[in-house]
Order: sequence, then structure tokens, then C-alpha cells
Amino acid sequence: MNTSKRTDRFGIVPYRVMTDPELSVQAKCLYALLCCYANKERKCFPKKSTLADELNVSFDSIKRYLRELKAKNYIKRNGLIITLL
Repeated sequence: MNTSKRTDRFGIVPYRVMTDPELSVQAKCLYALLCCYANKERKCFPKKSTLADELNVSFDSIKRYLRELKAKNYIKRNGLIITLL
């Protein structure tokens, strides 16, 4: 069994997210990574620690970027499930 990270993931990021001047570059990067985890219903549930490791940032930074995305209505959270809007 191969235990290395999956490198064949990809995601489709809406243009409106990537060009939003009020959204930080870091939050855009997190959104793009979430797109790589999302299923066809645009839902995902990666651990915050996994996101932090993959983006090489702190756990607290991930929480801050998630709050930023939620405040701009780019994501909705329901427990552990994140829905990309």
C-alpha cells in the first residue's frame, strides 16, 4: 500500500474568488486547496491540521483563513463539513 500523499488531485476555483481584491492571497490559496478536496457536491472535510501541513502554515492561520472565507460567503461550515459556495 502506498502511503504517500496523493498528487493527482485537482480542483476548479471560481474566477470570482481568485480576483476578489478584499480576500487575502492566503485565503485564496486555502480555497484552492479546499477545491482539491471537494466532491461533486462541492463538499469536503479535511482536517485543519492536514491543511496547515500542506500549506506550510500554522493551525491558527488556517482558522483565520477559514473565518475570512466564511465572512465573504465563499464557504459554509456545518460541523466538520465545508461546503464551497
